Amino acid sequence: MFAIALAVSPLASAGPDVTAQAKVLMRAGEATQPQARALFEHAAGQGGGPAAYYLGLMHKNGMGGPQDSAAALRWLELAAQRGVAPAMFIVANMLQDADETRARHWLDAACDLEYPEALQQKSVALAEGRMGYAHSEEQANLYLKMATHAMGHRAAEP
Repeated sequence: MFAIALAVSPLASAGPDVTAQAKVLMRAGEATQPQARALFEHAAGQGGGPAAYYLGLMHKNGMGGPQDSAAALRWLELAAQRGVAPAMFIVANMLQDADETRARHWLDAACDLEYPEALQQKSVALAEGRMGYAHSEEQANLYLKMATHAMGHRAAEP
């Protein structure tokens, strides 16, 4: 009986199905983006990492409401904490000038998940000795090889 009640509860609708519906609305155009933003916010509040990621992107790009970089960073970092690799990569780039240590943390986390763009960016940072990484051509080449491999085995979007 409990399983049936849970299946029809509003909490059950806050999962992947709501996120999938919101993605469709987000991509359908400006008229449906405010509704997508609300659905993502609900799903993100229920623990949805992908929903937090898309909500952060909507705030970052001014979709479905005003552009808000601070809100974008909060939602994207929440998604990163929930294991969403593309969010980790974007957070690393958003923090690069303001907080190099946190930026490096999120870039390394995305690399640990073999996110291709993060591996490529770390390769460049190692080659140039940026972002607090010591200059290392050997490590740069290794990360570039890992990025090339990861691009051929890209995970599905969140």
